[in-house]
Amino acid sequence: MSLQSKVLTVGTKVRVTEPMDVPENVAWDDDGGRTSGLLKKRLIASFFKQDKRITAEVVYIAKETERERLRRKGLVKLRLRHQSGSMLNITVEPRYLTTGSGH
Repeated sequence: MSLQSKVLTVGTKVRVTEPMDVPENVAWDDDGGRTSGLLKKRLIASFFKQDKRITAEVVYIAKETERERLRRKGLVKLRLRHQSGSMLNITVEPRYLTTGSGH
């Protein structure tokens, strides 16, 4: 069941509906160079391949203008976490997601 028509609340655990290549419109937040581009790409690819070491949850967006911009574009912001401690915020279309962390 995809989440295209559902509203995702902050803190909701999500995963991809099925393993896939990374969609073209996925973007990550600028972290000022703290994390290498290679690691960011690897975390995102692992998430979309349903790597069990990666968890994802919906992130709270403090700026109302950013919340509105993402809502208009039909995107949701997620925080990806690898069990090693690496983290990354990304934006993605909810149609690729389902709730829960089980595989």
